[in-house]
Amino acid sequence: MNNINYSSFFTYKDEVSRSISWGHWFVLLNIFLALLIGCTYLYNAPSPSTQLGTAYLFISWLGHFSFLVFVIYILIFFPLTFLCRSTRTYKIVSIVLATVFMVILLIDVKLYQAIKIHLSVPMLGIFFTQEGFSTGLNYNFLYIATPVIAFIEYLFSKFAWRNHYLHKYQRITVFFTTVFILSFLATHIMHIWANAYRYVPITQQKSIFPAYYPMTANTFLKEHGLLAYSGDSEGTQIERPASKTSRKLKYPLNAMKVIPSENPYNVILITIDGLDYGHMTEDYTPNLDVFAKTHDSYIKNYLGDNRDSTANFEMMYGIPAEYMKTAMNEKTPPVIISEMLMQDYKISGFITTADNRAEKQLASITGLRTKNIKSFDSDLETVRNAANWIYSEEWNYRPQFTVIKLTDPATLNQNQEAQLSYVPQISGTVTPGTLNREKDGTALKNRYLNCLKNTDKMLGHILQAVSDSGKTRKTVVIITAGQGFNLNKYYEKHGNRYSRESRHVPLVISWPDAVIPARISAITSSQDIAPTIAHEILGIQNTESDYSTGANLREVQNRPWLISGNRDELYIIGHNQTTVFDKHENAVTYSDDGSEAKPLNMTTLINARKMLNKFSN
Repeated sequence: MNNINYSSFFTYKDEVSRSISWGHWFVLLNIFLALLIGCTYLYNAPSPSTQLGTAYLFISWLGHFSFLVFVIYILIFFPLTFLCRSTRTYKIVSIVLATVFMVILLIDVKLYQAIKIHLSVPMLGIFFTQEGFSTGLNYNFLYIATPVIAFIEYLFSKFAWRNHYLHKYQRITVFFTTVFILSFLATHIMHIWANAYRYVPITQQKSIFPAYYPMTANTFLKEHGLLAYSGDSEGTQIERPASKTSRKLKYPLNAMKVIPSENPYNVILITIDGLDYGHMTEDYTPNLDVFAKTHDSYIKNYLGDNRDSTANFEMMYGIPAEYMKTAMNEKTPPVIISEMLMQDYKISGFITTADNRAEKQLASITGLRTKNIKSFDSDLETVRNAANWIYSEEWNYRPQFTVIKLTDPATLNQNQEAQLSYVPQISGTVTPGTLNREKDGTALKNRYLNCLKNTDKMLGHILQAVSDSGKTRKTVVIITAGQGFNLNKYYEKHGNRYSRESRHVPLVISWPDAVIPARISAITSSQDIAPTIAHEILGIQNTESDYSTGANLREVQNRPWLISGNRDELYIIGHNQTTVFDKHENAVTYSDDGSEAKPLNMTTLINARKMLNKFSN
């Protein structure tokens, strides 16, 4: 009697019915396990700055993980009920698969804890291309976690089998099922509203959980009259205390220790937008070329993003532009600006721009005060006023920090006194997206070279003013670019393909105490300027890592890579190649010569992510 096979009394239809009934209980129990593991994401997520943001985080946790488990059940476990010939086989397969999925979730938890990213197809590709699976992360806990998870799944299987025909738990199951469904719906409804009204404490949470893609429906709401809309989309933004992002900026990491100099240097920071390293030659930029040969020149200086706002932020703060919006919202000043004010520096700015809002924008990005920034229509006017300022008597009474921003090579703006060394050239105002590459290519390039050469002439006037006023021995002059050379935007059909060449920009520094000019081949970036000023000029004694991801340029080592990035992309810049990660962790690698690039090392990615996230709470 003990050897009777009871399964032989059940038809195929009965087996399927029993498997489905058992599966409902099994998936419910696994939802609770997924929620328990998901608590780790809650613990490691940035704390929301509002009660509504906190409520959304909790609701999305309930809704997302319950839905995630349910979807896996529908796509994988439910079809298996028809493929497995017996309930016993189905239970065994389900336990194995559930264990695998939970272990994958644990791996994702570990990855999110370390570098705030999730598993994806590109990430798995990097994982499995590493020799010896060396990722720099410790996954030894899986040797214990995997059998524990398997045993829990076995207990779930036993409990589900004993209770799948009972009705005493029916009210409880209905209650939890209702909670999960309502949480899922509330999650997406709240995100639709937050996305429509630009409510940052909610919209910023979309990267916390794995495989999380909340709904957005701005157009739908506007078309149905559910969203007030008038003109520019910026008009729908609401000013709230919640506008401070939930990812608060922890900058600097420690209190600054300072030994101010008794005879502080003046600092002049000059940025020439539209200049790349390849055009810093005796023919195109003779003044800059001579200056670079007689002072410290960093020949492998790279930008990440090719927008001047990004470079301006990184120059002043010394950290990636990933933090720019947070710093602006929280009105966190750069370390070097705060310390300059403490040391009674006079801070001023002279910029070339046709935008009336540029002064305020530059002030918010760099931490400078709007009243200290003056804007002009051309580099010629900017340089004239900056030179007059350098000649002024006020430079004799207080240390000075002066920012001069020249933009004619980037905007192709020409003043009436401009000399035309290269002809023929495009005349009049040049509008992006209007020119034909074959027809106008040479004339457009000549227009750029004329603008570049005339701006270089203006640069010579500034350097001459520093020399003639007798301030050379007390002034550090830094010359670089806020964005590189890019004429593609002026053509009718142009792509936005990343180019290392256009982001390879000059960086030249004159030091009053320097003896021999140097050509430094270590890779550098805009983020190295702030720690250099902090340590060498302001006397800040903290290590650079307390307030920057850059390095002191006078002590810079031959780093294998450095990082830059914004909220959409991460750039890992090496000596010969740059790897760009988008917000979905898709990676593309670009080399200098167009040859096949080496795959990124996983350890490098992890270290880069840790560095990128070090200043966030």
